[in-house]
Amino acid sequence: MMAKKSAISGIHAVDRMLKEEVFYPAHDARKESSAYAKAHKHLVKELDLPCLICGVRNSTLQDPEHNKVGARAMETHHHVIEWALQNAIDLAKFNERIWPALKNKHTGKYEEPFTQQEMLDFIDHSEDNLWVLCDVHHRHSLVGIHSVTAPIWGAQDLILDSFTYIPLKEVK
Repeated sequence: MMAKKSAISGIHAVDRMLKEEVFYPAHDARKESSAYAKAHKHLVKELDLPCLICGVRNSTLQDPEHNKVGARAMETHHHVIEWALQNAIDLAKFNERIWPALKNKHTGKYEEPFTQQEMLDFIDHSEDNLWVLCDVHHRHSLVGIHSVTAPIWGAQDLILDSFTYIPLKEVK
């Protein structure tokens, strides 16, 4: 027998445990390349770009009015391709599936398909593969991009201020 579903379910919590088992290819220990450090500094310090989710900037980390989640640092996230996966990325598939979108979005920048080294450089330090996130929205277990599903993470910056999406007391 199927339970009747109400047309209006009201506010409710969904509690689930995400179990993920992923094999990463062999790779060197993550060491910040000078090109990555330069790109990170440009995005975070020079451009002072905001966290994509909460809007805090490096310049406003110390201001509770602008830093409502208690972020302590600004970080950059490899968003198109995670750095640790670079040794498992097929260049032909990259050029077939990723390159056309990059070419369309960044007119004049990616005119030719990538070479293997260009792809590796893109993955490591291209500003087009880096998102600026605060440490909370990057690594926190309840709201960080590395910890929650895409449908939950991706909507965080669109939620009404009057709605408690994820309890801030749990985040801070």
